[in-house]
Amino acid sequence: MALEILTVGATVKTCLETTAGTRPTTGYTVLPDVNQAPEIELSTEAIDVSNITDAITRYKAGRQDPGGDKTFTLNHTEAVITAWEGLVSAVAGGSGKRLWFEYCFPGATNSFFWAGDPKSLGSAGIEQNALDTITAHAICQDVAGWATAST
Repeated sequence: MALEILTVGATVKTCLETTAGTRPTTGYTVLPDVNQAPEIELSTEAIDVSNITDAITRYKAGRQDPGGDKTFTLNHTEAVITAWEGLVSAVAGGSGKRLWFEYCFPGATNSFFWAGDPKSLGSAGIEQNALDTITAHAICQDVAGWATAST
């Protein structure tokens, strides 16, 4: 029987590198009020390596592309604004240290890790009788992929 992983109770955690270029394995904190976290899809570029003698186009795998701009949807709360702008300030300090995101799923031993450069928040529009959300952006810089969850 398969153990299906649900998103109920999932969290997004963040951690700034203590040593530039090294993904932290401890010290992650939960990003509050996440409504939706972006997919990190690693599409592979296909490089045409055929020549005029080939009857069929031949390809070799190129580099993988996780996409650049990643979008989070967060509930509009004071905690979100404080937390996100704190991440922006931490990265903007010029230390060369990257911010890592960890996607944690209940019951799973592994998490998904990627590094991103968070950008300042804008303002959400206003609708009547609705949950107000904020869109937050981070530029994907690196992907570590699936690894043992942080402690």
